[in-house]
Amino acid sequence: MGIRATDVFTPGSYPSRTYVERTGAQLEQSLRDALDTQGQIVSLVGPSKSGKTVLVERVVGVDRLITITGAGIDDPDQIWSRVLDWMGAPTEQTQESSTFGQMGLEAGASGSAGLIGLAKATLEAKGSVEAGHERAHSATQSRFGLSQVIKEIGSSDFVILVDDFHYMARPAQAEAAKALKEAARSGVKICTAAVRHRGDDLVRANPELRGRVQAIDLEYWAPIDLTKIATVGFGALRMDVPSDSVRRLVSESAGSPQLMQLLCLNTCFELGVREALTQETRFNISNPEMESIFERTSSTTDFRTLVDVIDSGPRTRGTERKIYDFKDGTNGDVYRCVLKAVASDPPRQSFHYDELTRRTAMVCKGGTPVGSSVVGTCLHMSKLALEKFPNERALDWDDQKQVLDLPDPYLLFYLRWSKRLDQSE
Repeated sequence: MGIRATDVFTPGSYPSRTYVERTGAQLEQSLRDALDTQGQIVSLVGPSKSGKTVLVERVVGVDRLITITGAGIDDPDQIWSRVLDWMGAPTEQTQESSTFGQMGLEAGASGSAGLIGLAKATLEAKGSVEAGHERAHSATQSRFGLSQVIKEIGSSDFVILVDDFHYMARPAQAEAAKALKEAARSGVKICTAAVRHRGDDLVRANPELRGRVQAIDLEYWAPIDLTKIATVGFGALRMDVPSDSVRRLVSESAGSPQLMQLLCLNTCFELGVREALTQETRFNISNPEMESIFERTSSTTDFRTLVDVIDSGPRTRGTERKIYDFKDGTNGDVYRCVLKAVASDPPRQSFHYDELTRRTAMVCKGGTPVGSSVVGTCLHMSKLALEKFPNERALDWDDQKQVLDLPDPYLLFYLRWSKRLDQSE
C-alpha cells in the first residue's frame, strides 16, 4: 500500500510528513536553547490550535516527551503521579531477600524494571520470617513523587510538557509552580503550554519564578506557512490542487495549522484520494465541492452547546426581543444577528465595533440593530460564555476597546459552516 492521506495530513497528531518551520520565526532553535538552559522553565504561549505541542514534539522527539495535562489536577502531587504513570512505574512493589546461616549469602528479587529504569522507592513497611538458620526479608515499596522523578530523569534528555497549565485548579497552581521550580532546579527539563490570555498563570502562581521562565510566544500562522502544509502534503499524494483552492483553504483555517491539516485531509476524502496516486493528477475543485469539504470539516469542530447558549442570550423578563429579517431568508433576534455578522465573509477572528455594526447591517434586510444593542449583546454573550464554559475562552468582548474576539479558530469555522445559524430559533 502506498502513502495514505491520513499519513500525510494529521490534524490530531504529529505531522511527520507535513511539518513546517514557520518563516523567520526560529521557534525551534529558541526552544532548544531554552531547554538547554539549566534551571529554566519554558513557557509556550499562543492561540488555541496554533501548534504548541507539535513544536515541542519536533524539538524533543515524541519518544522523549512526557506529556500531561493540567485538566483535572487539584493537587500538585498528581503531576508527578502522571509522569510516573507515563514511565510505567508500579504504584507499589515488593522486594524480598534471604540470609542463610552466618555466611551472609543474600538473594533478592524486585519488580522495578520500568520503561526507563525506575529508581527504588522508599520503604513503607518491613517484615522478616525466621526459619531455622534461614531468615527471609520482605519490604513493600511505593512511589515517592517528585524525588523519584528527579532521580529518574534529572539531567536527562526527557522533557515534561504540562499542557494546558491554565486548566489546573487555581488553588493548586501555586504549589504546582513551586514543585516545577524545584524540578527544574534539579535538572528536570520542564515545559508548559497555555493559551495567550492565561499565559502568565505560571508566574502569577509563584512570582519567584520571574527570571526562571523563558516565554516563547506563538502567533497565528501566516498564510505563506499554511500554504506550505497544502503544497507539501498534496505533492506527496501527487495531487495538483489549483492555487486559488489552496488560498481558500488557507483563508478558512484562520491561522491554525491544525485546522489547515484537517481541511486538507477532508479535501482528499471529498475528492476520493485516500492514498498517493500513481501519477500526478489535476483537481479543479468546484464551489459545491469546496462547500462540501467545509461542511464535512465543521462536523469535527462541534460547538453546538456553546453556540446554543450565546445564541439564546440571557433570559428576558417578560419583554419580547425584536426580530430582524436576514438576507438569507431566515430571521432572528439581535443575538442571532451578531453571530451571523461574525460568520459572514471574509472570515475574521477580531471585530471592532465599527466592523460589527457594518456587518450586522449587511446581513439584515430592512431594519438593523442599533449600536448600543450590538454592544450589549457582545457583552452578554461574553459573560455567558465565561460563566458556562470558563475553561474554553472561545469568545471574548473587550468593553474598553469595543472589540469582539474569537480566540478559537474552530468556533469561527463552526459558525461559518455548520449551518447551525440557518436553523429556526
